[in-house]
Amino acid sequence: MLGYLKRRYQKHLDEVLSTIKLIDIEERYDIYFSRFYGLYFAKIARWLKLTPTNVSLISLFIGVTGGSLLYYQNRIEIVILGGLLIVWAGVLDSADGQLARMTGQSSDMGRVIDGLIDNLVFIACYIGGSLYFVPEYGWWIFGLTAATGYAHSYKAALYEFYKSEYLLLVGKSQAGYIPLSVNEIKPTGAKWYHKIIDGINRDYTGKQIRFTSRTPEERKTMRELASIKAEAFDPMYAKLNYKLLFWWAWLGGSNTHRNAAILFAIFGRFDLFLALSLFWTIGYWPLVQVQKKYDQKLLKELTN
Repeated sequence: MLGYLKRRYQKHLDEVLSTIKLIDIEERYDIYFSRFYGLYFAKIARWLKLTPTNVSLISLFIGVTGGSLLYYQNRIEIVILGGLLIVWAGVLDSADGQLARMTGQSSDMGRVIDGLIDNLVFIACYIGGSLYFVPEYGWWIFGLTAATGYAHSYKAALYEFYKSEYLLLVGKSQAGYIPLSVNEIKPTGAKWYHKIIDGINRDYTGKQIRFTSRTPEERKTMRELASIKAEAFDPMYAKLNYKLLFWWAWLGGSNTHRNAAILFAIFGRFDLFLALSLFWTIGYWPLVQVQKKYDQKLLKELTN
């Protein structure tokens, strides 16, 4: 029986790994949890003939519900339920992408919707968790909430930027392509919801372009080197950036923020989560300096 379970586990894990574009950029939490269980839900969704957007909307409903339950920090059982719903939403967030690849429905719009839903779930968590402290701090608590939320968006944008750059440059996958300028972004359609999605995409991409220490010229040069000097570029880029991705993920990844928010809410101290989340943004300053140093080293050695 144990041998059978091990074989089933390994078979499912191998299938999960086969759906990953580039293992280097994946967090272990995603591989062995979010994507592992997400694949089960993706298969169920395919059997039910659901679209990736359907799964995304279900994830949104479950995640926002869970986030709102963080308000009840005097009732640990309700907060634990909210935490489970938030985690489930994160698993479904992986499932919609896996379903898209399984059914050939991947698209740029799907990526934008996926990111938007992730943001809405976090907004629900921030609002739900902060409302509990209004009697103690007054409505001023939302000043801290807004500052933390903006810092979170800054960290998340940078993490996704360097993750995408790695996928594009080393993985040679256009799924990691981020425009050099927001002017490259073309309208996805003429309907009202297309305009909303395009606006969100331009805003998020604009943040990534503004926040990164890489100039458009440096990014263009890296793309050229990845194409004409791949044998030298790929291993050097991977060597310099692989370990840095861990720190980008730890400081700005959704998993870190999601699990920390739930943990602090369970102990009835979501206010401390807000303060500490804002504080650990300071960690991005030395990380940006190291990233800048590594980028300059790579460009100097490969362009001389």
